[in-house]
Amino acid sequence: MPIHVEVITPEGVELDEEGAQHVLLSAAGGQLGILPGHIPMFCSVAIGPLTIEKENETVKMATSGGFAELNSDRLMILAETAERAEEIDVERAQKALERAREKLHRAEDVDRARLTSALARARTRLHVAGKKIKAPRPGAGGGTTP
Repeated sequence: MPIHVEVITPEGVELDEEGAQHVLLSAAGGQLGILPGHIPMFCSVAIGPLTIEKENETVKMATSGGFAELNSDRLMILAETAERAEEIDVERAQKALERAREKLHRAEDVDRARLTSALARARTRLHVAGKKIKAPRPGAGGGTTP
């Protein structure tokens, strides 16, 4: 029996899809593959991509934390944010990535955890949108390109 997938954010229901044959979720411990008949579970959702494969369609989203609960044939994801690939503003995500890289490189008194999360969110958004992540400008910091 296919999986019914719901993605809910503080703004409302971002996705309500029937018929998922496979779901790839970014969980706190790494990528988690879910097939119909998976045992019930509850897990933390990490910053990362979410892929929902249906018979004739694949839906890709960028998520940024939350929780997921799987019961029988229903997966409910309560996410801080979730964006479909086609809704991602690539230019804005690239600028956010560059800003976070620059702040990490030049500032000594920064909230590294916050900036690392900002980098991860921007990278995820670009990855889900199918865009290559641009290398940092010389002297802009950020080290190697992910």
